[in-house]
Amino acid sequence: MEYLVNVLYIVAFSMFIYGLMGLTGPKTAVRGNQIAAVGMGVAVVATLISIRDTSNWVLIVAGLVIGVVLGVPPALRTKMTAMPQLVALFNGVGGGTVALIAYAEFLDSDGFTAFAHGESPTVHIVIASLFAAVIGSISFWGSVIAFLKLQETLPGRPIGIGKLQQPLNAVLLIGAVALAVAIGVKAIDPTGPTSQWWIVGVLVLAAVLGLMVVLP
Repeated sequence: MEYLVNVLYIVAFSMFIYGLMGLTGPKTAVRGNQIAAVGMGVAVVATLISIRDTSNWVLIVAGLVIGVVLGVPPALRTKMTAMPQLVALFNGVGGGTVALIAYAEFLDSDGFTAFAHGESPTVHIVIASLFAAVIGSISFWGSVIAFLKLQETLPGRPIGIGKLQQPLNAVLLIGAVALAVAIGVKAIDPTGPTSQWWIVGVLVLAAVLGLMVVLP
């Protein structure tokens, strides 16, 4: 069964690549989107097969239903002139999902020290998880601001704090990275439990950075 899952994942990301190639021109964009959508369906099926022994099927089905209800109607009803807003919003949802997964993984693995699926806390796993937390949080909050500006809920003019903008952005970035590094060091060489407030600090600093980068 594991072999089948791996084959399905290979098929899925191959379809993603082929679908993206179709987005290079208006004549092939629709077909490219359709191919990528089928690829995502294959990836979902592969994931469901790989977790077939889970006891959380109610939550999984509820999540799929909520995703369909929230995602399909806007995609069908949004006018072409409002497509940038939709893209910004969907991009933000993806980033937010990545950030939440990183946060959940932190809690589930006791600070990236004991992964439930048997993997040891190697450097590349810890770095990837922390990178996802930072980039996901920045992407979500930055995309929300982009959506609000494109929707004209927020004014389109730059909103910032003048010459202090870049120094503040640098401080926020350094703070988020410093906390992530501290978490990573403790994960690789654990000396005790890592408080969840550390990862919350990473997500909050990255969130504020996302806001401060896009508002201007």
